[in-house]
Amino acid sequence: MKKIPVYGIREFSKSGYENYFYSNDLPNHLKSHQFINNPHIHSTYITILFTKGKGEHQIDFSSYPVKPGSVFLLNPGQVHCWKLSEQADGFVFFHTREFYDSIFTNRKITDFPFFYLQQNHPVIYLDKNEIASVRSRFEEINQEFNSFNSFKTEKLGSLIDLLYIELSRVYNKDAHDENTETSTNYFKIKNLQKLIDEHFRGLKLPQQYADLMNMSTRHLNRLSREVLNKTTGDLIAERIILEAKRLLIHNDIPVANVADQLGYEDVSYFIRVFKKHTGLSPREFQKNTVKPFSG
Repeated sequence: MKKIPVYGIREFSKSGYENYFYSNDLPNHLKSHQFINNPHIHSTYITILFTKGKGEHQIDFSSYPVKPGSVFLLNPGQVHCWKLSEQADGFVFFHTREFYDSIFTNRKITDFPFFYLQQNHPVIYLDKNEIASVRSRFEEINQEFNSFNSFKTEKLGSLIDLLYIELSRVYNKDAHDENTETSTNYFKIKNLQKLIDEHFRGLKLPQQYADLMNMSTRHLNRLSREVLNKTTGDLIAERIILEAKRLLIHNDIPVANVADQLGYEDVSYFIRVFKKHTGLSPREFQKNTVKPFSG
């Protein structure tokens, strides 16, 4: 299996900002970079607005419909590809973590809910009232990127910050209700997911995460079921399996190496875990996974 390519900003931008920021309207972006129609990975954060057209966008082994008002927000390391209608239109921009975090000292890019976790839902579907405001923000970002104004970096940072704040409000509006107990539990489970993101290679037992959160395993499991209808063990397994799939597909490395990178000393045990949650052995997954839009 051919290794899936990883693209930074240099493959897209020819301006002086090629190290940390890139913006374009979608038709020009698609026309100028035909290679992105095949599955690939970005080393940057990506935000895409579709204002016209339709299609399908596959991200990390899940498919999402593309339609006007779709905003896709991808973390570094996610594999994606799409199949779009010819009239697809909109805007896209990329930036590095350092670009945002160096401008704002009071918060980080991962503070935004759509970039908080690797497994966050990657798409927002805007309603008619929301599209106009968000579109104008994308247009202003693209105009500023193509300008030669002074304080360009600072303005680009401010514009994407405002956009991310606006999108965060939309993203969060249905995440939890106003009940205080529900809201508190929601953020506890988000914290659990963040801890799993950070430690899944070394910590694989619910008890270990309960200890980190200073609560009993039973209580943590109850909260997880209440908020997400999943056990703590389910959340740990989901994150491990996602990373295993990425390694198996993106890098085309031996199963033993994947197990080692995920912290499993016993390769046979890793194979059993993977098959339990996917129905396939790691090798079967490598052989059977179809690249949907690669021709």
